[in-house]
Amino acid sequence: MDVMTYVTDRFGEKHAKRLVNIGRGGDNNKKGSDFENFFAASKICCLAAEANLTELDDYHVACQETAFVDDLCVRRLSKCSKTNYQAKNSDGAAANWDHDMETRFEMQYHMDVELHLTAVSVQILLVSCPDKAAANDAKIPKAMKAYCESEHFPHYTSSTQLVMGHAPLRNALNKLCGTESLSNVDAAFRLVLGEWCGDNENGRTVGDVLRRASANSRPDLFVSFNAQIQSAEDARPAMPLTPEGSPKWLSDLLAAFQMSPATVECGAFIVSYNGMQARVAPDVANPSPEALTQLKSPGDIIMFLMSLAAEGLDDQLPTGEIRQ
Repeated sequence: MDVMTYVTDRFGEKHAKRLVNIGRGGDNNKKGSDFENFFAASKICCLAAEANLTELDDYHVACQETAFVDDLCVRRLSKCSKTNYQAKNSDGAAANWDHDMETRFEMQYHMDVELHLTAVSVQILLVSCPDKAAANDAKIPKAMKAYCESEHFPHYTSSTQLVMGHAPLRNALNKLCGTESLSNVDAAFRLVLGEWCGDNENGRTVGDVLRRASANSRPDLFVSFNAQIQSAEDARPAMPLTPEGSPKWLSDLLAAFQMSPATVECGAFIVSYNGMQARVAPDVANPSPEALTQLKSPGDIIMFLMSLAAEGLDDQLPTGEIRQ
């Protein structure tokens, strides 16, 4: 017996309909919450990829402030600018630019300028339907065009779908991670999303979210981002890791057994053979010549490299592999 049959038989049709409505309300709440959180995490990633490293803490992101446009607020502190988002994950009437929305947006603008003393205030109606965004833009009065607009952000039910389907986010993650590996950039986005959702009551700066997400990343998925930070701190140009920069002993070993050259992922050299992968840290000590002469096959090489990686367990993925 399914749940609806049980409730109908046990409590009656009235309560069965009530149960359906409760479920529908919960689904709608989750749908809206996911949409807002996905957008917030995406915005953080895009800002981190676009902004100068010295400006990451100049961008402050907050949600559910006391405001007429309250789903998300992005401040540029040094410029005294404020962009407020009202998120509507809908292609129906709920996402329309109507009289109520117009009133709220106008009041929010005056509140920002007169109360918060904001130099630049922008209100954005964020919707999941591109046609709805265009229709809304056409309805905004000319006098409000300078500080109001409607913007499209796609709705996906999973972070993987969002990373795959939303090019601006994917490009930002590619830059932050220094890779186009979908599995790695998806994992990086999940870290940013988790960091944002786990602590956003008082808002966060973009730099704070990225630094904490990176600190929780094993291995370092944000290798490009951190290399730039380290370079800025050391006042020297960042030297990106490339396959050509693999240790000579490693490239010679792979060439001797006619194996594919090492690739680069997550700040390390990756050696692949017959579906197996081994990770070689760029700072690994050179093996002794005696150890290398004992290797008689590609399989021996993979096992040997895995044993080297095992000496630095903190750098391994929980699954013990890095997916391409």
